[in-house]
Amino acid sequence: MAQRSRMRSVPDEFPDEIPGKSEDTPDAQDLMIDLAPVEGPLVTPGFSPLADFANFGEAEALLLRDAGPDIGVFAKAIAGAMSAHIAKKLPRLDRELGMELGLEGAAADPGTIERWLFKSSIGPFDENFADYVRELTHVDGGATFPGMNVALPPQMLIGLMAWLEGQILLHLGDVSDTITLSGVGAIWMDEMMLQLGIMLEPVLENSPAGPRDYGGGHNAELHPYAELAGFGMAEGRILGETGSLLAPAASGVISLAYSYLLSRPESAGFFQDSEHLAQRKQTLKAWWIRSAADPYETKGEFGDYLRKVANAHVRGAGTHPEVEIPPQLTIALMGWVQMRVMTALNTIALTPTGTASFGELGDPEALATVGRAWMQMLTLQLGVLIDPYLSTP
Repeated sequence: MAQRSRMRSVPDEFPDEIPGKSEDTPDAQDLMIDLAPVEGPLVTPGFSPLADFANFGEAEALLLRDAGPDIGVFAKAIAGAMSAHIAKKLPRLDRELGMELGLEGAAADPGTIERWLFKSSIGPFDENFADYVRELTHVDGGATFPGMNVALPPQMLIGLMAWLEGQILLHLGDVSDTITLSGVGAIWMDEMMLQLGIMLEPVLENSPAGPRDYGGGHNAELHPYAELAGFGMAEGRILGETGSLLAPAASGVISLAYSYLLSRPESAGFFQDSEHLAQRKQTLKAWWIRSAADPYETKGEFGDYLRKVANAHVRGAGTHPEVEIPPQLTIALMGWVQMRVMTALNTIALTPTGTASFGELGDPEALATVGRAWMQMLTLQLGVLIDPYLSTP
């Protein structure tokens, strides 16, 4: 695709008083999308050593960059919605769960979020960009969401990222046709997963002492912050309705996924044993069938299942205790999975009554709603899958 050179200014519409706005918040006129050609590559290993593994490369960055003005139009709206969501939800969770994190009056600076979204839409995605993300999110020995200055429980951060992914898709759905939404939206999801890997660096252990104890009845829920992510009963029903059309594709999913994993040096070494590979294929098939269903209809079985899978990735657990899957590899792989699922969803159309049909392009607004539910669910799943590797500040 030829790269167009253009610049779009953001209208000067910042209100005088923005909750959480600091003196360092950029003025509106400073926020511009400059799509002049960039010297050198748009994506380098300095952004993420696993970017290529996640299939986030030059072609994807160019498509994202070409759609920059579209996300630019809505960056302010997304940032405002994100800030309001945090201000509403986090203090209540702090009180209800007795976390005492000092989140009363919590706010995320919308100007900071807006600038971050701008930079995330145009790149270049290199070491400087990765350091920028670290500066925004590495605080007090832990991790936080851009625009905040207090460390959050890692799973809370994951919940907020899931909510943001949904907002990006909903806003893209307003300005995109179905094909563009599925393609550009998929790239955004992949990039957000790679950025999540950077954000979580302070709280990720590469090799925990052993599997996590999920006794005491805490393993029934899909994710402790599903509500914060905006994933509830309605989203579960969307998964059940659309998943019934995708579940039969389990064999194809297995073939695609393992052909890719075995072709990549980052992952091929984990599947050298033929017996182990056969077991992993069956595990993937079971995961796909369970994912393509309403998790709220399983009465906690899905949450329990995911936590067993998570522990099986830790050294000293599972049927192959010598195998340990690095958490950053799992994060990057989920980015790859989100890309593939988001693209596949454009073949599913929803009727006004919510009935799903296969094999035709649907309305982009409906696709955004369906994609939002799937991406939130997959991000929450990722939180569970890497949980044994997460520590709290």
